[in-house]
Amino acid sequence: MHGVLPILIMMVMLMLTGCSNDDDYRAPDIPDTHGDFSFTYDGTRGDVYIIQEHTKGNNGFPVVIMADGYSQKDIDSGEYQKAIDNAVKALTMQKPMKDLAEYLDIYSVVVVSEHSGIDYTEHNTAFKTYLESKSNTNVIGDTAKISGFTYCSLRKSNERMHNALTIMLLNSADYAGVTLMALDTTVVDTIPQGWSLSYIPAYATVSNGDNVFNELIMHEAVGHGIGKLGDEYWYHDTPKPGDISFYKQSRKFGWSTNIKYFAEEDYTKFTPIYYIYKADKEEKYYIHRTVDPEEDIFVPFANDSRYASEGCFWIQGGYTFITLTTDKCGEEYEYIDEKGDIKKVDPYRCKANFYRSSNLSMMGDVVNYVDLEFNILSRLAIYKRINKVANGAGWKYDFETFAKFDKGESTTKSANTFKKPSTTRQRIMNGTEKQLTRPKIILQ
Repeated sequence: MHGVLPILIMMVMLMLTGCSNDDDYRAPDIPDTHGDFSFTYDGTRGDVYIIQEHTKGNNGFPVVIMADGYSQKDIDSGEYQKAIDNAVKALTMQKPMKDLAEYLDIYSVVVVSEHSGIDYTEHNTAFKTYLESKSNTNVIGDTAKISGFTYCSLRKSNERMHNALTIMLLNSADYAGVTLMALDTTVVDTIPQGWSLSYIPAYATVSNGDNVFNELIMHEAVGHGIGKLGDEYWYHDTPKPGDISFYKQSRKFGWSTNIKYFAEEDYTKFTPIYYIYKADKEEKYYIHRTVDPEEDIFVPFANDSRYASEGCFWIQGGYTFITLTTDKCGEEYEYIDEKGDIKKVDPYRCKANFYRSSNLSMMGDVVNYVDLEFNILSRLAIYKRINKVANGAGWKYDFETFAKFDKGESTTKSANTFKKPSTTRQRIMNGTEKQLTRPKIILQ
């Protein structure tokens, strides 16, 4: 389906099912909230609290946070609200969200489940969520009901629902999480549109005991849900034709701007230039690649001294894939990926299809690394999306305005300077971790 058709179909379904408001009902007080109201959808009541209203922008970017697997006892004890508070804090704890927080309209929805807790079996919870498998991080839930609750929480506004982010917290400490994105090919000034839903366990913990909830909120809800970004990790898989065609199509409607695909014909258009730098004291190397300046989103950043320390180039491996063409790769240098796997490659003749926009980033491996941040192109995508939704059609992107927002007031320019990114610490894991789940597409 094309354009806004999937969204329109979803909206018609929501309106037919409907939600009945009960503004006379006042739910128990929740600290630091105002403007509460309630509704009933599909036989389940939701109590809505406006945690924050935007103070910048014309409309505000809508974020709806709710949770599944919390009984009335969990709600009365304050545990439900604690989970919501942690999500709100994590949502705006890092750049660029820290500086975009005033553009957000944040709603919490209190929903009671008969069963307390979420595990690998479907129980009698409000949204029927459960973890798919102990071998992956996928989450299953009643997406239609969650979309209905989001729609009702936004006062049945189709326009706000169209670009909302819903965060569904799970009463679980398992490491899991996935983001679903409505297939909406509408693009406004190259900026993507469409509703997103992120499932995230409220107490997500990895094998060494570290809590990774904050990282999952930023990777799944902010990165995928708001920025519509692609993953910057990989599984040594070879992309299938369908993977490549979907990537190309999704780029047309603004997704995955932090990922670059190099087709065979791209290598014949111009002379490839590779940048190589030492990755560690053991003389291992990462392989980098630039593209035709006329088509490269990195160009304005590479020519600006404010971004000299971040590195403005594409690196092999991304979009969950890395394929080194062994028939054309020599053994002049060792290639080490972010998980420590080593390959011998010739940087002047070796190529991969998918490239990521930084070595380590929040859109990469959030399990094995700490201190991760959003890279340049990720911050740019998030900034554009929030500003376009919050400010409306009249808002236009301007590089210098973004650079001042992102880096400060300096306008000094310099020639291309490539430097190694700051060191990011690695977690010491106790066992093999589950692979992150690629975003899912909602076809409604």
